[in-house]
Amino acid sequence: MTTSTGIKSLLRWFGGLICFFATFSPAISQNIPVSFPMINEYLRREQVIGEKGTDLSFNYRPITLNKALDSLAFIKEDGILERFGKPLTKKNSLLQFNLLPLQATQVYNAAYPYGWGDGPVLPARGFQHLLEVGLHASVGILSVQLYPQFFHAQNLPFQEYDESLPTDYFWAISLFVTQIDRPIRHGTRSITQVLPGNSHVKLNFGSFAAGISTENIWWGPGQNHALVLSDNAAGFPHVTLNTTRPAKTFIGNWEGQYFMGRLDGSGYPFFSDGAYQHLFSPYRDDWRYITGISISYAPKWLVGLSLGFTRSFMMYSETLRDGGFYTWFPLLEGLRKEKIGLMESHLSETDQHLSVFARWVIPEAKAEIYGELMRTDHPLNWRDLFLNPEHARGYILGFSKYFPLSEKDLLSVKMEMTQTENSIGSLVRWGEKGGSYHSGLGLYENFQVRHGLTHRGQVLGSGLGHSGNLTLMEISKINGLNKLGLTLERWARDTHFHNFPKANGLDVLRWVDLGLGAVFDRQFHHLLLSANAKFIQGHNYNYAVQESNSLGDFGKRKANFHSRVKIAYLF
Repeated sequence: MTTSTGIKSLLRWFGGLICFFATFSPAISQNIPVSFPMINEYLRREQVIGEKGTDLSFNYRPITLNKALDSLAFIKEDGILERFGKPLTKKNSLLQFNLLPLQATQVYNAAYPYGWGDGPVLPARGFQHLLEVGLHASVGILSVQLYPQFFHAQNLPFQEYDESLPTDYFWAISLFVTQIDRPIRHGTRSITQVLPGNSHVKLNFGSFAAGISTENIWWGPGQNHALVLSDNAAGFPHVTLNTTRPAKTFIGNWEGQYFMGRLDGSGYPFFSDGAYQHLFSPYRDDWRYITGISISYAPKWLVGLSLGFTRSFMMYSETLRDGGFYTWFPLLEGLRKEKIGLMESHLSETDQHLSVFARWVIPEAKAEIYGELMRTDHPLNWRDLFLNPEHARGYILGFSKYFPLSEKDLLSVKMEMTQTENSIGSLVRWGEKGGSYHSGLGLYENFQVRHGLTHRGQVLGSGLGHSGNLTLMEISKINGLNKLGLTLERWARDTHFHNFPKANGLDVLRWVDLGLGAVFDRQFHHLLLSANAKFIQGHNYNYAVQESNSLGDFGKRKANFHSRVKIAYLF
């Protein structure tokens, strides 16, 4: 075959593909990014107060805009949603182009890192800026979204550890620090990156979509945190098959996602200056394969209730290559170690993450309750699971309640509690090992895949990390997209930094941050502004005992200021 003949054949094939897509009506199917300001929260709130339908579970994000509007029965009066993508072509054109909103995010930490979410935004000190803008194109069932991110972080220095702590302290925390790629500071210089962001190429058919994506994924009913997948790290490249709206059956509605993707390491030491690195084993120089599935079911007979589960696996690419076809689909593996085989499970070099969740929307009460329970390690058998359900677990519990103040104003009360710290039962389970007492591994790490459930040095699930506990409460006044309110937070940070050394006889204290903040959301025609600011008092900063008296031991106090401003312009 000559070169010209080959090119003609390729053009005919491409033309045929376009004609195939053209036989379907155009679908404007841009996705609302997980971190997009105000709109995700607004859609969920409208459902809870009874203004829209209860079909959509809000257990999965990103939300496909036109499918969400259909599932929630939105009407044209919601003008801000109609303007989410500005059409650049005529409505009846075969090929549709839409200009996506311009987003700008600024995060600031005055004294030390604080905060979570927002994709590539880091736990770092100083200013960080994230700019996002892009296009969406569709022809028939084909959807192409290009939504890159431009990111810059000052990444200023701060006290990463207390030099007065003995070497035994750092040896104790090294038992689990080297099981997760989560550096305290990402290098010693400022950071500038251009990322693919929330981009995808997908085919949409009915209630489903399939394709390639680098979008952030959110699984579960949590509003501020998710245990398995959230927007706490930059989006990773993955192949996906997912629902875009509830798939309706005679017994109820189904939603879910299956994906296969790639995770990368940070390349940074735990402490940016390399201190105590001789205690921390080096990480494998290899990328990780991750695959997962999540399914949510809404029973036809209980309106507003959704029940779901998730399961994911990780392994290094070397294991993937050497293991053959079956290693691509570890989700088919049994739930019990006895079923797999004890030695086979121990030597498999794969890590599992399993969670169950529920959300119940009660529009008549203008309220919702939800929860999620996650477990990392396989149980030995069913007896082990029922006798020790708290092993290697984390959880989220939350609720929202809205009180009408007038025809348009609402009083909102929201509370969410997230715990990723291992339970006390782990101390009993692991006991003494190697002459030291320790409490096993955390929620996001295990010994087989030593990078843990991370991508580029950030946990894919909760931004609290492998052992943090957060209680958050928000009280606000709401009118449509507009909100003005106060937040209260208590964050016990990296409690294993306290638990492991304490179990080995070292005098250390829990580091607890207490935060008081204000939130302000406002729509100015095409412009959305979302801002929050927090004053934080850190107690026992970096865990060391600074003084003791008759009242007890005291650590260092450190004040901090955290702010986040998000602006979106809908053209």
